[in-house]
Amino acid sequence: MRKTTSLLVGCLLSTTVLTATHSWADDLETYKITITNLTPGQPFAPILAASHHSDMSFFTVGQAPNDELAMLAEAGNGNPMATKLRGMLISARRGWDRVSIGAMLGATNDAFFAVTDVALPKGRQIATYIAEAYDAGSETNDELCATVPGCGGAAAAYSPDDHGEGFVHIHNGIHGIGDLSAAKMDWRPFAAFLGRLLLLMRVDLKLMLHACGT
Repeated sequence: MRKTTSLLVGCLLSTTVLTATHSWADDLETYKITITNLTPGQPFAPILAASHHSDMSFFTVGQAPNDELAMLAEAGNGNPMATKLRGMLISARRGWDRVSIGAMLGATNDAFFAVTDVALPKGRQIATYIAEAYDAGSETNDELCATVPGCGGAAAAYSPDDHGEGFVHIHNGIHGIGDLSAAKMDWRPFAAFLGRLLLLMRVDLKLMLHACGT
C-alpha cells in the first residue's frame, strides 16, 4: 500500500507519494513529486527536496563529505542540507532553476540516494535522470544496530568522531557482516527508486532512480 504526504518544507515526511505546492506569484512554478521505493526492505528517512541556484552543490563524488551530507546520510536529517541549498520549497523563481533530491537509506550506516543539481523542466519538456545509491564516506559500514537508525540505533545515528572512508562514492550494498540482513536490506541489483516530478499545467519531469552495485 502506498502512503501519501504533503511537502510544506524542503524535507518530506515519508516514503512514497509526495507533493509540493505553493501559491502562484510572479514567475513561481509549482511541482509535484512522486517517489516509489522499490527496494526489498530499505526504509527511507525523510526526503530532502530543494530548488536552488546552479552554484550550490549537494556533494561531490570523490571528495570528503560536508557536515550537512553526513547528517543526511547518517542520521536521516536533511534540514541542514536544505538550509545549505537555500531551497525550502520545490518552487523555482528565476535563477532557482535546479533541484536536488536525496534521502538516507534508513537501515545503513551512511548510504543515501540522490538526484543532484538537475534542471527543472520548462514548458512541456520531459526529462529522465538516473540516480545512484551513494556512500557518504562519513561513517564505517559496520552494519550494527547500535549505529544504524533503521534498526534501533537512533541515539547513535550521527557519529562525528567516525570519519569512515573519508570520501563520497558509490555504495556497495549491505553484506550481512553485522546485525543487518543482506537478504532483506540489500538493494542490489534491483532498480531501487522510481519517481516523477510533475509540474502543474502538465509539465513533466520523470526521474528513474536506481541503486548501482554488483
